[in-house]
Amino acid sequence: MRKIIAILLCSLFINLSIPVGVFADDNCKDCVSVEHMQLPKKLAKKTPTNIVNSSAVETEILPYNTLQVSFAEAFNSKYAKVGDEIVFILNECLRTEEGTEVLPASTKFVAEICNIERPKAFNRSGKIYLDFKYLELPDGTQKFIKAKVFSKKDFLSRGKLNGWGKGLGTTLGGMAIGTGAGCGIGVAAGAVIIGGFAIGMPVGFAVGAAAGLLTPGLYYKAKAGDKIDIQLLDNVVIEK
Repeated sequence: MRKIIAILLCSLFINLSIPVGVFADDNCKDCVSVEHMQLPKKLAKKTPTNIVNSSAVETEILPYNTLQVSFAEAFNSKYAKVGDEIVFILNECLRTEEGTEVLPASTKFVAEICNIERPKAFNRSGKIYLDFKYLELPDGTQKFIKAKVFSKKDFLSRGKLNGWGKGLGTTLGGMAIGTGAGCGIGVAAGAVIIGGFAIGMPVGFAVGAAAGLLTPGLYYKAKAGDKIDIQLLDNVVIEK
């Protein structure tokens, strides 16, 4: 009798286990795990979020995630115009810290120049505003995206330090010219040679800096492979 009861119970559990397994598989397709984008340390500290939702069928990159992409070709804003497209590329596969592939290497990000500010006097460097349109996977699949340059001002520019460098000779040789002029001023003022150097050098720096301020700033230039950070403004869903 006990053997019969045991056999009946085993049969019951076996029969019950089939639909349970089926339901578990069905539910798993809809399960979403919260993962975290793997980023360079400096970018990871600045990004507002690095959350990625991953399921068995798709990966969703949430808004305000930041990515690091590279110029596919050399760029010089001196020859650019509004409406031109710039292509950026992922040099390496983008993964989550948990190991899920988010975007494969060689994924392209295509942006359009929506505004250009040319360099202006008083060391004001040019500015390039970009509107990211879509990304293209290596297999040719395109996904429309909304994204911007991730910086304090949301544009590409050489910045003030680069412009000051121009005045001090790192760009146009202003320091060498300015320093020479400064030494000449020092000697003309009746200083001894050593004194002339001591006085002339600071004056030369001042002359170089002043020249940098009175001339236009710099155009934005980049080499192929130079990196920039971009921020997504909407979610991006990538099917697996």
